[in-house]
Amino acid sequence: MLLKKQIHKLSIEVNKMPTKSKYGSRFFVDFREKNLIGLVDELNSMIDKYESENIQIKRAEENLQLSITGLSHDLRTPLTAIDGYVQLLRTTTDVDKKSQYISIIEQSVSKLIEMTNQFYDLTRIDINQKGMNLDKISLSEIVQDNFLNFFDSFEKDGLNIEFAEDTPNITVMADKVLINRVIQNVIQNILRYAYERVNVDYEIKDKMGVLRITNDIKPGSRVSIEKVFDRFYTENQTRTNTESSGLGLYVSKRLIENMNGSMKAELDQQQFSIEIMLPRIGVVG
Repeated sequence: MLLKKQIHKLSIEVNKMPTKSKYGSRFFVDFREKNLIGLVDELNSMIDKYESENIQIKRAEENLQLSITGLSHDLRTPLTAIDGYVQLLRTTTDVDKKSQYISIIEQSVSKLIEMTNQFYDLTRIDINQKGMNLDKISLSEIVQDNFLNFFDSFEKDGLNIEFAEDTPNITVMADKVLINRVIQNVIQNILRYAYERVNVDYEIKDKMGVLRITNDIKPGSRVSIEKVFDRFYTENQTRTNTESSGLGLYVSKRLIENMNGSMKAELDQQQFSIEIMLPRIGVVG
């Protein structure tokens, strides 16, 4: 009779749990019977899983809201610029002004494409659908190729790029498309915030290949080193920086982690460095 009474009480508590439970809710029994205790333990394990899933759902909803807010804000600026200069194109007959307006429109379109690519990467990462095609890649070669592609931009900004002498050709396991995207994001960050000099060097740490990129930062820049990998972080917290969505380093870090690596940042005086570690296959040369 005690067992039946306890089961009846437990049944009532189970029915009430979905509507009245709070985090940390648990089932208890007064009658110490082995099978009944086992049942209660299973029910409490179910509650743990239920609460964990609820936390994940809530976090996903918050991230989605943040993504929508950031997306609407960051896309508004280039879209407004495009609309404005299209109107100016319609009203001017000056050839030089038309050329200037078209150039600004092209820059805004490029910025839109970059932003939408970052948001696409973001959503694919968050729902774990970003397929990885891991292969053997020469870390130094892929880095140098990307830096050469931005040579004109570095020259325009007066940035001096220095590669370490006697660079080992470290072979790592990575997705070629995604590691290119990561390096390009880092370079875009350099172009926005670097002052005069950029140093690129490599290191071997146990089974990992390390890429370290260091640049001085512009005078007056206020970089919160603990937040550089946060979603939508930009140096200008008023979000008036039209050159950045604040997603580049966040997405890059997530991509590197998905490739079984790690990414971190350091700030020493006016020297800002990014360190990328990826699983090493071996060293050639």
